[in-house]
Amino acid sequence: MIKNYLNFVSKKKSQIVLFILFNLCGLFFILSPHNIFWNMIDLYFSYSSTEVFKSFYQMGEEGRYFYFYSTLILDTIYPILYTSLILGAYANLFKNQNYILLIPVLAFILDILENINISYMNLNYLMLNETQVMVASNITSLKWIAISIMIFLLIYGLFKKKINA
Repeated sequence: MIKNYLNFVSKKKSQIVLFILFNLCGLFFILSPHNIFWNMIDLYFSYSSTEVFKSFYQMGEEGRYFYFYSTLILDTIYPILYTSLILGAYANLFKNQNYILLIPVLAFILDILENINISYMNLNYLMLNETQVMVASNITSLKWIAISIMIFLLIYGLFKKKINA
């Protein structure tokens, strides 16, 4: 089943569709109302409870409501798209090196955990708990580290393929 999925997402047509959907999803975030994009704490490398409170405050009540649902819906689709896109690229670039596929899967898991934490903090906006913010911030930092490694490996694989071609 995993091989079928990797074969599917590694096809050129699938990669193009995933890339387009990934960018459309990103565009939706950028164009979101209530200054959502500019106050999304999941774009920070790390954050404190003060930064979370400030971001949520700047969105306003309607913005927090929109952010809550976009985090649960759209920001769940987004990691599915980028994980599928990268897994497809890795399947083409790193044949027989399946361990490398764990990096995008880890980034995906961390991104979903981050979304759950952000949603929880959004629901408890007025009673932010320092421990909850620290846990969420650490998950966000780990996500960005995993994504950085993921991108580095992609660039490395592309260079390696170019040199060996």
